[in-house]
Amino acid sequence: MIHLDPDQVSAARQGDRAALASVAQSLQGPVFRLALRMLAHPADAEDATQEILIQIITHLGTIRDDRAAGGWALKVASRHLVGQRKRSRVEAMRMSFKDFADDLDQGLADPEDDPADAAITAIAIEEIKVGCTLAMLTCLSRTLRIAYVLGDIFEMSDSEAAEALEISATAYRQRLSRARQEVTRFVKTHCGIVAQTAACRCEKRLTAARANGLITLGAPAFPLTSPACDIRDLRRRIRTLEEGRRTAALMRSNPDFPTNVGDLILEAMK
Repeated sequence: MIHLDPDQVSAARQGDRAALASVAQSLQGPVFRLALRMLAHPADAEDATQEILIQIITHLGTIRDDRAAGGWALKVASRHLVGQRKRSRVEAMRMSFKDFADDLDQGLADPEDDPADAAITAIAIEEIKVGCTLAMLTCLSRTLRIAYVLGDIFEMSDSEAAEALEISATAYRQRLSRARQEVTRFVKTHCGIVAQTAACRCEKRLTAARANGLITLGAPAFPLTSPACDIRDLRRRIRTLEEGRRTAALMRSNPDFPTNVGDLILEAMK
């Protein structure tokens, strides 16, 4: 998941500031994407990313094998995100899957069609999907959450994920299996993208999300890098998959999220 140029790492360890800047730039995207999926709030993910990058940069000299720097950086990031005491704003809500289901059931309504605002509405619906899938993961404990993120969202092998989490492959598979069961059970019952019979639809959450201040048309809270997907088309594509693959496909449908946290670190290094 995190790939670093060993020559750049070697040069950075020897004090080359340009190489150190390059390493930081290579790290910022992967670390932020992991942090956002763990914390479900952009600002909290940016703060965590900055803390993780500082840890990695200040301890880069301890690496013995420059070729293994990416795996080591992932260990640092994973350890920080699982072990930090501070809860993100979404984690602080302490939602269980039942709490989350009850919230989703509130205020479902067909949105008003406005051709003039079709593009803005599509972005808002995409934002609802992103926010929902991220918040859903916080219903898992952190240890189960990161197992699920590494395995089913970032598609790491059991051995790679287990090494990142510094546990045995057997222990990792057990965590991933439990996390999959809990998330899959939830989305099969409540998510209309995955299950035809589920009542919740992203577009039906639009009115309530606007009323509650969760989204603002034209001002997305999440750093979306690509045009908004067609939720109806996504729904059709996911439902053609084998049942066991639908949940992971939903989670992986979120865009890659950009961040400028690395730029802040680089500025501080000057």
